Amino acid sequence: MSSTAPHEDRNQLTPKSTLVKSGRLGWVDYARGIAILLVVYRHTLVGLKRAGVEVLPPLYAVQEFLYNVRMPVFFLLSGVFLAGSMSRYPVKEILLKKAGNLLYPYFLWAFILITIQLFLNKYTNSDRTASDYWYILTQPRELDHMWYLLALFNTTVLYLLLHRSLSRFPILHLALAVLLHLSSHYIADYSILSDVFYHYIFLVSGSLFYDRIVSLEGLTIRKLVICFLLVLPVFILGQLYWLRTTGPDYASGSVWQLIPYLMIIWIACFVYYLASRILHGLKTAQWLSRIGKYSLYIYILHLLVIAFVRIVFLQVFHIQEVLLILPVSLLLGILIPVALYRLTQKWQMYYVFSLIKPFKKS
Repeated sequence: MSSTAPHEDRNQLTPKSTLVKSGRLGWVDYARGIAILLVVYRHTLVGLKRAGVEVLPPLYAVQEFLYNVRMPVFFLLSGVFLAGSMSRYPVKEILLKKAGNLLYPYFLWAFILITIQLFLNKYTNSDRTASDYWYILTQPRELDHMWYLLALFNTTVLYLLLHRSLSRFPILHLALAVLLHLSSHYIADYSILSDVFYHYIFLVSGSLFYDRIVSLEGLTIRKLVICFLLVLPVFILGQLYWLRTTGPDYASGSVWQLIPYLMIIWIACFVYYLASRILHGLKTAQWLSRIGKYSLYIYILHLLVIAFVRIVFLQVFHIQEVLLILPVSLLLGILIPVALYRLTQKWQMYYVFSLIKPFKKS
């Protein structure tokens, strides 16, 4: 995010398209960076537990405490950018870009993931059979982390279909999204639909509150910190309530429980927003921002990397020290996907991750 000159009138907001295009919403990369770190952290510990390794309870409790908000953050941020894109591009172009950047890598890497797991069944935590390829079309939740790409594409398509008729009735659109969110409780066994219904509310929230988010860009660091400290106790209490009443399976239980859980997740997303704004404003931990820029490619590849690290430690060196495996997995789970992505761009092999050929800067 480019810094604002002291004499600039902050009340004169830059147009929405310029804000996104110029990087004025640079805090988004911090939010993505934090979220992807939590994803890699969780999958590392869960993988170790499934392999029979004893994980220290405090280490596991960290990811359990934040489990319910990691993925909603990604959907909400996608909604923010979707709102900005719709002010600049026609719907058809947005749809084609999403298909090339989400649907294509989903099919490609889901196929690759299943194939690798089939060949390495005796070394991995998976128990794959050839019939699992059918899950690509029917049960994306059975494909470990890959469900997210398909769910994000499908929620985007649903939004584009509904936006034209509901753009003048944002409250109605939000109400419909809440209804779909509640409906996901009844179709939890059909992840091809339940993932879309459950997460659609967060994408809609990001889109509908885009103007409000832009209007808050002028807030000073001092105001952001004060707001963060005021909301933090509410966030902690909400997360403790969620954790004590449901655990990680927060879509189970009574359908009406989803209402307070939804409020808890919204509050947690707001805390994410404040923390990201503060970090960006202070220009600290800029490595988080750099990680956030590559979050999609880290997400696609990290499970393969941390699985390989786990196999090497457990099967080759017979080391089960979590305090050693965890930092190595985090480091390599981030760095290797970034390095591989940059190599594919350097060698013009963009089709490894996308059907959209990157625009060459002059």
